[in-house]
Amino acid sequence: MKHHDEQFTIEEVESLCLLFQDCKLSVLEETELEYVLMHINYNSPLIEETKVLMALSRSVNIVEAKKSHKPIWTWVMRTAACFAILLGALFIYRYSTQINSITGSNDCIVYVAGERASDKVAHEIAEADVAKMQQFMQVVNEQNAAEEAKVEQFMNHINQKK
Repeated sequence: MKHHDEQFTIEEVESLCLLFQDCKLSVLEETELEYVLMHINYNSPLIEETKVLMALSRSVNIVEAKKSHKPIWTWVMRTAACFAILLGALFIYRYSTQINSITGSNDCIVYVAGERASDKVAHEIAEADVAKMQQFMQVVNEQNAAEEAKVEQFMNHINQKK
Protein backbone atom coordinates (compact mmCIF):
# COMPACT_ATOMS: atom_id res chain seq x y z
CA MET A 1 0.00 0.00 0.00
CA LYS A 2 1.00 3.59 -0.44
CA HIS A 3 2.38 5.61 2.42
CA HIS A 4 -0.47 7.28 4.30
CA ASP A 5 0.66 10.79 3.28
CA GLU A 6 0.10 10.02 -0.41
CA GLN A 7 -3.40 10.46 -1.83
CA PHE A 8 -5.21 7.41 -3.18
CA THR A 9 -7.33 7.61 -6.28
CA ILE A 10 -10.89 6.35 -6.19
CA GLU A 11 -9.93 3.47 -8.50
CA GLU A 12 -7.15 2.37 -6.11
CA VAL A 13 -9.49 2.50 -3.13
CA GLU A 14 -12.14 0.52 -5.00
CA SER A 15 -9.61 -2.13 -6.03
CA LEU A 16 -8.51 -2.43 -2.39
CA CYS A 17 -12.17 -2.78 -1.39
CA LEU A 18 -12.62 -5.59 -3.93
CA LEU A 19 -9.53 -7.35 -2.56
CA PHE A 20 -10.96 -6.99 0.95
CA GLN A 21 -14.30 -8.45 -0.09
CA ASP A 22 -12.51 -11.34 -1.79
CA CYS A 23 -10.53 -11.94 1.45
CA LYS A 24 -7.20 -11.39 -0.26
CA LEU A 25 -5.76 -8.81 2.15
CA SER A 26 -3.55 -9.56 5.12
CA VAL A 27 -4.54 -8.36 8.58
CA LEU A 28 -2.06 -5.49 8.30
CA GLU A 29 -3.43 -4.50 4.89
CA GLU A 30 -7.00 -4.62 6.23
CA THR A 31 -6.00 -2.32 9.06
CA GLU A 32 -4.40 0.07 6.60
CA LEU A 33 -7.53 -0.05 4.45
CA GLU A 34 -9.64 0.84 7.49
CA TYR A 35 -7.40 3.83 8.11
CA VAL A 36 -7.67 4.93 4.48
CA LEU A 37 -11.45 4.54 4.43
CA MET A 38 -11.81 6.62 7.56
CA HIS A 39 -9.76 9.48 6.12
CA ILE A 40 -10.96 9.73 2.53
CA ASN A 41 -14.01 11.51 1.22
CA TYR A 42 -14.71 9.25 -1.78
CA ASN A 43 -18.18 7.84 -2.17
CA SER A 44 -19.17 4.87 -4.24
CA PRO A 45 -21.42 1.88 -3.61
CA LEU A 46 -18.39 -0.42 -3.34
CA ILE A 47 -16.63 1.85 -0.82
CA GLU A 48 -19.81 2.28 1.22
CA GLU A 49 -20.44 -1.48 1.21
CA THR A 50 -16.86 -2.11 2.40
CA LYS A 51 -17.30 0.44 5.16
CA VAL A 52 -20.47 -1.35 6.25
CA LEU A 53 -18.67 -4.70 6.19
CA MET A 54 -15.84 -3.23 8.25
CA ALA A 55 -18.40 -1.61 10.56
CA LEU A 56 -16.77 1.78 10.13
CA SER A 57 -18.56 5.00 10.76
CA ARG A 58 -17.60 8.62 10.61
CA SER A 59 -18.26 8.89 14.33
CA VAL A 60 -15.04 7.03 15.07
CA ASN A 61 -12.25 9.51 15.57
CA ILE A 62 -8.63 8.74 16.11
CA VAL A 63 -7.57 10.84 19.07
CA GLU A 64 -3.96 11.32 19.90
CA ALA A 65 -3.17 10.87 23.55
CA LYS A 66 -2.34 14.20 25.13
CA LYS A 67 0.13 14.37 27.90
CA SER A 68 -1.47 16.08 30.79
CA HIS A 69 0.76 18.17 32.95
CA LYS A 70 -0.41 18.19 36.50
CA PRO A 71 -0.17 21.52 38.25
CA ILE A 72 2.31 21.80 41.07
CA TRP A 73 -0.45 22.16 43.67
CA THR A 74 -1.59 18.55 43.13
CA TRP A 75 1.90 17.38 44.04
CA VAL A 76 1.89 19.67 47.04
CA MET A 77 -1.46 18.25 48.18
CA ARG A 78 -0.23 14.68 47.77
CA THR A 79 2.89 15.45 49.78
CA ALA A 80 0.83 17.14 52.49
CA ALA A 81 -1.52 14.12 52.67
CA CYS A 82 1.43 11.73 53.04
CA PHE A 83 2.91 13.93 55.74
CA ALA A 84 -0.42 14.03 57.60
CA ILE A 85 -0.70 10.24 57.50
CA LEU A 86 2.85 9.86 58.75
CA LEU A 87 2.25 12.39 61.54
CA GLY A 88 -0.97 10.59 62.56
CA ALA A 89 0.79 7.21 62.69
CA LEU A 90 3.57 8.71 64.81
CA PHE A 91 1.02 10.26 67.18
CA ILE A 92 -0.83 6.95 67.59
CA TYR A 93 2.42 5.09 68.27
CA ARG A 94 3.57 7.62 70.88
CA TYR A 95 0.14 7.69 72.56
CA SER A 96 -0.05 3.90 72.81
CA THR A 97 3.45 3.62 74.33
CA GLN A 98 2.59 6.33 76.87
CA ILE A 99 -0.61 4.51 77.87
CA ASN A 100 1.30 1.25 78.32
CA SER A 101 3.95 2.93 80.48
CA ILE A 102 1.33 4.71 82.63
CA THR A 103 -0.84 1.65 83.27
CA GLY A 104 2.13 -0.60 83.88
CA SER A 105 1.39 -3.52 81.58
CA ASN A 106 2.85 -6.02 84.12
CA ASP A 107 0.31 -5.20 86.85
CA CYS A 108 -2.89 -7.11 87.38
CA ILE A 109 -5.90 -5.92 89.35
CA VAL A 110 -8.03 -8.64 90.97
CA TYR A 111 -11.58 -8.27 92.25
CA VAL A 112 -13.16 -10.79 94.61
CA ALA A 113 -16.92 -10.57 95.15
CA GLY A 114 -16.94 -7.08 93.67
CA GLU A 115 -14.18 -5.76 95.95
CA ARG A 116 -10.63 -5.01 94.91
CA ALA A 117 -8.29 -7.60 96.42
CA SER A 118 -4.88 -6.79 97.83
CA ASP A 119 -1.73 -7.95 96.07
CA LYS A 120 -1.23 -10.69 98.70
CA VAL A 121 -4.75 -12.10 98.20
CA ALA A 122 -4.40 -11.91 94.40
CA HIS A 123 -1.11 -13.82 94.62
CA GLU A 124 -2.70 -16.51 96.82
CA ILE A 125 -5.63 -16.89 94.40
CA ALA A 126 -3.24 -17.24 91.46
CA GLU A 127 -1.15 -19.87 93.32
CA ALA A 128 -4.31 -21.83 94.21
CA ASP A 129 -5.41 -21.78 90.56
CA VAL A 130 -1.98 -22.96 89.42
CA ALA A 131 -2.07 -25.79 91.99
CA LYS A 132 -5.54 -26.85 90.75
CA MET A 133 -4.29 -26.82 87.17
CA GLN A 134 -1.26 -28.95 88.05
CA GLN A 135 -3.47 -31.43 89.89
CA PHE A 136 -5.83 -31.61 86.89
CA MET A 137 -2.93 -32.20 84.50
CA GLN A 138 -1.63 -34.99 86.77
CA VAL A 139 -5.04 -36.72 86.69
CA VAL A 140 -5.16 -36.38 82.88
CA ASN A 141 -1.65 -37.86 82.58
CA GLU A 142 -2.61 -40.79 84.81
CA GLN A 143 -5.74 -41.47 82.73
CA ASN A 144 -3.70 -41.23 79.54
CA ALA A 145 -1.16 -43.74 80.87
CA ALA A 146 -3.96 -46.14 81.88
CA GLU A 147 -5.54 -45.94 78.42
CA GLU A 148 -2.16 -46.55 76.74
CA ALA A 149 -1.65 -49.61 78.96
CA LYS A 150 -5.06 -50.98 77.91
CA VAL A 151 -4.23 -50.45 74.23
CA GLU A 152 -0.86 -52.16 74.65
CA GLN A 153 -2.49 -55.12 76.46
CA PHE A 154 -5.08 -55.40 73.67
CA MET A 155 -2.38 -55.35 70.97
CA ASN A 156 -0.38 -58.05 72.82
CA HIS A 157 -3.51 -60.20 73.08
CA ILE A 158 -4.16 -59.88 69.31
CA ASN A 159 -0.50 -60.70 68.50
CA GLN A 160 -0.63 -63.85 70.67
CA LYS A 161 -3.64 -65.18 68.73
CA LYS A 162 -1.75 -64.98 65.42
